[in-house]
Amino acid sequence: MCRTLLSRNQEGVVLVLCLITLVLLTLIGVSATNTSQLEAEISGNDKTYKEAFYAAEVSLAAGETVVNSVPSRLDLNEGTTPGRYIKGTQPAWDQLAWDDTHTAMVNPDPLGLSKMSAPPRYTLEERKFRRNSFVLGPDPSTGTNQFTVRGQGTGTSKAAHVVLESIYAKQYN
Repeated sequence: MCRTLLSRNQEGVVLVLCLITLVLLTLIGVSATNTSQLEAEISGNDKTYKEAFYAAEVSLAAGETVVNSVPSRLDLNEGTTPGRYIKGTQPAWDQLAWDDTHTAMVNPDPLGLSKMSAPPRYTLEERKFRRNSFVLGPDPSTGTNQFTVRGQGTGTSKAAHVVLESIYAKQYN
């Protein structure tokens, strides 16, 4: 008789243990879902900021290519061409309007950047002229021109915005 009373008292224990296990598994599932959603958002943001960084690098390369491709220093047309500034006239990078009036645009289509929220842009500004220390001949004006090249890129979201700066030097003949 004692056995029957004990087995009757333990019949509800299995139900309670099953319910507790079900609640624990539900909490683990909800936590895993929230974590995976957060991970997906993080990786999406990382992708967008990397796109902006690469677009800014492309704009720097485009600006450096312009400096390198012109045959003479006068062909840069600073002050008359958008994005090309005379020494000391370019606004600070955080006050610069990245538009068609103040910067030069890089064509995004052939570069695969057409899905960006804005095309990459760059500016050029003369930094300084360094005369050669050893000069042969009558022309003492030979030397190296240094330019500040600033590039701006955005990702597929306008929130991802990157500005890079480099110093590029070229010696013109």
